[in-house]
Amino acid sequence: MKTIIACTDFSREAENATHYAASMAKENAFKMILFNLQTVSIHALNAQASADFFYTQTLKNQKKLKDKVMELRRVYAIEVEYHLASGNFIEELENCMQIHSCDFLVMGMEEKTLEQKLLGNHVTRAFHRIKKPILIVPSHIEYTGIRKILFAYDTHRSMTWSAMNDIYYFINEFNAEVEVFNVSESLEDFAEVIQDTDLNSGYDLDDIRYRFKMIQSIEVIKAIEEEIRLTNPDLLTMVPYRYSLVESLFHRSKTAIMAYKNKIPLLSIPLNID
Repeated sequence: MKTIIACTDFSREAENATHYAASMAKENAFKMILFNLQTVSIHALNAQASADFFYTQTLKNQKKLKDKVMELRRVYAIEVEYHLASGNFIEELENCMQIHSCDFLVMGMEEKTLEQKLLGNHVTRAFHRIKKPILIVPSHIEYTGIRKILFAYDTHRSMTWSAMNDIYYFINEFNAEVEVFNVSESLEDFAEVIQDTDLNSGYDLDDIRYRFKMIQSIEVIKAIEEEIRLTNPDLLTMVPYRYSLVESLFHRSKTAIMAYKNKIPLLSIPLNID
């Protein structure tokens, strides 16, 4: 049985992502883990709150999670557990993934703020650090199945076998049709996509419905948004590239931009080293 982790802080967008994950778990017989990171307000820290205060807060959070687990079991008839943690978000999430042998994560994306533009948030930090696929769900989207996937493919970034395994897993698991979509300034790059051995070697593609589409443009984000409008996919898939410090001064992650702007769920596939 596959295991998915749904991250929640009980905000509106997290609640929506939780129900999206639960609907997906019901349809595909997945096990679900509800992950919550316990945080303490700066006011409590400044006031040097007692150990009893933190213990009481933990009990309250446990009660809230238990109630949510019971609700999900009742409504969706799925196997659900919860994992309450405190500390560093990424470290605790990685620990939860290891304990429960997680296959992928589901997270909600909140509205973009100036602070997030400058610093990022848990979501954008996670898909550059976590070595598992992360499904990012906009706050207005309900789960209706995954039948069509748009895979925005960058020829300038080397694709690893582990990343391709994750992509093919989603295609097969949901019996989805996939469009491999490439945007490039140069027509010479298009031949590179068609002849790409990582996309065409080592896999039996007879049972996969797929097609290539290539657009010449200097505005990658606008081209992807337009393709989403034209094809109406259920899922956008991208592989984030982590820039070096120097590169980050001149480039912004296209996956991060699409996570903020996206109107459909975004599946971020980690570019792990094989």
